Amino acid sequence: MNYLLLDFARSFVAERLSATVFSEAYIELWRIERDNKNILNYDAKISECLSSLFCLADMYNPDEDREGYECNDDQLRDAINKLIVNYM
Repeated sequence: MNYLLLDFARSFVAERLSATVFSEAYIELWRIERDNKNILNYDAKISECLSSLFCLADMYNPDEDREGYECNDDQLRDAINKLIVNYM
């Protein structure tokens, strides 16, 4: 099974991608996986993790006027890392 989305998130945690690049690309990649029904092929644990990663990417806001629930760069990287560690 291809875990491209999970590997992509790990690349972000390893600081190979900026938060903006990660957020925009992850959201698009997740939607492609969803639309192609590939997410249905993942086991429930991985599927839940990938969906949670999507939510975190969607909550990213690089601007200073972010809402309290939105993440800055460091908060996003930390939350993604914690999520991956907890699911794996």
